[in-house]
Amino acid sequence: MSNLNRFALFIVISLFAISAKAEPMAYSVNSDSNGGDSLYLIDLATGTDQLRGKLFTGIEDRTDTEGLAFSSDPGSLLWGIDDASGTLFPISPANGSINYEEEIQLPFEFQSGGGNDFGMTFACDSSLYFTSVKSKTLYRRDQGGSFTTVGTQGALGVNISAIAAFGNPVRLYGLGNGQLENGDTDSPHLYSIDLTTGIASLVGPLSDTSEFIYNEAGLAFDSNGGLWAITDRSQIGNQKSQILSIDVASGAATLIATTLNEVGYESLAISPPSNCVTSVGSGDGLPRIPTLNVAGRFSAILVLMLAGMLILRRRYT
Repeated sequence: MSNLNRFALFIVISLFAISAKAEPMAYSVNSDSNGGDSLYLIDLATGTDQLRGKLFTGIEDRTDTEGLAFSSDPGSLLWGIDDASGTLFPISPANGSINYEEEIQLPFEFQSGGGNDFGMTFACDSSLYFTSVKSKTLYRRDQGGSFTTVGTQGALGVNISAIAAFGNPVRLYGLGNGQLENGDTDSPHLYSIDLTTGIASLVGPLSDTSEFIYNEAGLAFDSNGGLWAITDRSQIGNQKSQILSIDVASGAATLIATTLNEVGYESLAISPPSNCVTSVGSGDGLPRIPTLNVAGRFSAILVLMLAGMLILRRRYT
């Protein structure tokens, strides 16, 4: 094989490598830790979880952070929601620190008693949606900062402590809790949630067997529309969390990995809201044309190089 052919083969192999879908990195909080919650960066392919830092406001620790999500605003801030303090706050992904002055107090009904087991997600229009197991209800915080109930109190009808939004118009999904406190099976299923009525409709079970045993979970979409979950199994023999890939059409889950170090993950944040349609470009009134990402541009360059080399070879042989 000539050197030129070897190089061409290398380029082709590289293209396949670039095109292969890599599992994303994600953030989660070990909210069942006795020493206060900490933020971790998790490789969803291997379960490797790296400590980023304790959730500390500069005044006190956050001890029951049950939801994480990236906002759709410029900067794509990482936000958390804490049941013990009844607060919503941005978190530094680098070290888990929280600016006390940037915290937002939740409405009075969420500020005492706990038991909300919040799930949260942002939509493309910057709206924040969150659920409370205590009331079995979906709530919304709009861009102006107003909190409203979606539909009626108790409309969800099931214990959902993990939600994720995707696209524009928004599609909202929720993951039911796995077990009740007495060990009985709860609702280990994927649900779609109506953004007008707040009603959760069954999509399907994670498994037809008792393959996935957990208490609560975190749920998030990646930038390609893949749905992921991480499950809290700290109350089941203090087992490590499982990382699942979920089919949004059927609810069926596939086990991808198990966390290596920590237990008690029940939140998940991967990327800002994606598949958000921009209707009008700036200045010309025409729709914007999507462009390739960095990997796509690199692939295009390699293809052009390969084509040019093959043409030159034919010309001079």
